Amino acid sequence: MAKTSERVDDLLKLIRDQDVVTLRALERELHSLLEEKERDEAGRRNGEADREELSKRCPNVPFDPDLIALVGIHPANPVQDDKVLIRDIIERRLID
Repeated sequence: MAKTSERVDDLLKLIRDQDVVTLRALERELHSLLEEKERDEAGRRNGEADREELSKRCPNVPFDPDLIALVGIHPANPVQDDKVLIRDIIERRLID
């Protein structure tokens, strides 16, 4: 924790003398980065919850986390198409 606060202090020293326009630009970039990180974190939490739910429903079936992460990421595809694709991939992995 001390190292983190030291790094923050160092960063603040670097930007302290900047003008308002530069600080506003930095603020926008930080806000954008924060939103991106929060989305990524929420996605990971949702993926973990989905894996737990699938494991409860089908305890004897191994699920690849990469497959679960792909579910629903292509909105142009109907959900039914995603289901068919996932079933085909799972079947192939079980056969191999």
